[in-house]
Amino acid sequence: MQVADTVLMVRPSRFRFNVQTASTNIFQSENVADENEAMVEFNNFFSLLRKNEIEVVLFEEEKNADTPDCVFPNNWLAAIDKSLFLFPMLAENRRMERRIDILQSLRKKFKFNIHSELLLFERKEKYLEGTGALVLDRKNKIAYCNLSSRSNEEVLEKFCTSIGYSPEIFHATTPENKEVYHTNVLMSIGNSVAVICDEWIRNGDERKSVLQSLSKNYAVIQLTSAQVFSFAGNLLLLKNKSEKYFWVMSSQAFYSLTEEQKNILETDGEIIHSSLNTIESLGGGSARCMLAELFY
Repeated sequence: MQVADTVLMVRPSRFRFNVQTASTNIFQSENVADENEAMVEFNNFFSLLRKNEIEVVLFEEEKNADTPDCVFPNNWLAAIDKSLFLFPMLAENRRMERRIDILQSLRKKFKFNIHSELLLFERKEKYLEGTGALVLDRKNKIAYCNLSSRSNEEVLEKFCTSIGYSPEIFHATTPENKEVYHTNVLMSIGNSVAVICDEWIRNGDERKSVLQSLSKNYAVIQLTSAQVFSFAGNLLLLKNKSEKYFWVMSSQAFYSLTEEQKNILETDGEIIHSSLNTIESLGGGSARCMLAELFY
């Protein structure tokens, strides 16, 4: 299946700037006045999904936990073919997000098998941060990955071999030649549409290979740099139990898109959006990062 009808979310008890991730996340900014606004944003986003009958399995951040990025569970956990894979992460306080109680609950509810072999790579300081580092074309078994300090090729090859996917590897940098920490900030794949900021892939051969791979199966929307910085690449196509499809994104992302781009996206599903400005600024991630798909 390409599109999930159930997602995992983790509600933070106190959303805050993570100093351990800031050096590798160009989208993070500490200049936000009211951290409590993030809680309002989370609750409104959660309500938007529920209003559209998308099933959400909700957990709360553990009290007194040093997990400022717990709101982004897709970096440590991903569901593939009725299995849950755990992923190695760069920041030490992000590793604390991997909770036994969440895994036990998901295994009991959905009968998942748990795979934790990739966590051994943390000892080697090699990382692959889930479906942040990876954008998965599940229908065609392709894993798109922008290599970075949080996305290691050796870990990627190990993961792809274990699930029978082919890796599509590239290197992306901003116009200022800064590292792009995660693949899912610049691309997303739906049922018949994909979005990508291919201009950030500086190597011509890599860019050609990625676009050719996507174009075989999808109508490709090419994003601008400004749209990526508005999190227009950080989208996720979901469906509800009635098989109605939705592109889920932040309001900032929505308003950055052109009408033509929106029309193309809507061939896959209705666009729904919610303001996530504080979460985007403090956390450096947006709507897609907040959702871990559950395939079971």
